[in-house]
Amino acid sequence: MKIFAALLIPVLLGIAPASAVEAVPPDAEVMKTGKVQFMICAACHGQTGAGTAAAPPLAKSEWVNGPVENLIRIQLRGLVGPIPVKGEMREYAGGMAPLAYQSDDQIAAVLTYVRNSFGNSAPAVTAEQVKALRSEVGKPQLTLADLAMPEGLVMPGSTTTPAAPSKVYDDLKPSGFPKWIIAAAIVLLGALVWFLKRKG
Repeated sequence: MKIFAALLIPVLLGIAPASAVEAVPPDAEVMKTGKVQFMICAACHGQTGAGTAAAPPLAKSEWVNGPVENLIRIQLRGLVGPIPVKGEMREYAGGMAPLAYQSDDQIAAVLTYVRNSFGNSAPAVTAEQVKALRSEVGKPQLTLADLAMPEGLVMPGSTTTPAAPSKVYDDLKPSGFPKWIIAAAIVLLGALVWFLKRKG
């Protein structure tokens, strides 16, 4: 316990990144829970993590395999604006809505599952790491500028001039329609899919 406290205190004070906390290998039960939680994420990111017109790919993503703080903060605050993923600048209407309603254990489980599925291989996420960043809840959606750049990230062009959005994105982008409504609808759709699969 003293060793854990010695590692966690610098993290809370902002002296060291949360990734400095000793990595925990994925537990089978945590992976099972994470897979169930992922049903909500799959509504936008796809069942195989390959991405859809609503969200970027998670499979072999630099962000998924990068600093765990990014993933936890995105889960707690959401993400908006252009972001480079696998060498391509991507942007989605409304971005990702925050999913802070999930418990620390649920967030840790789903992030551990994603970081160890779809061709990804990264240390497990702990509930303690999530709890240490709970103060992020309620802050505005993150942007690329708020994130720690993962190692090996390929930046297509400039971060200030993202590649032109795809035709799919143009079709989804409503004129004068609040983006948060789209994000909320996507989250509700994911929750409905998860509920129906669990019930059946």
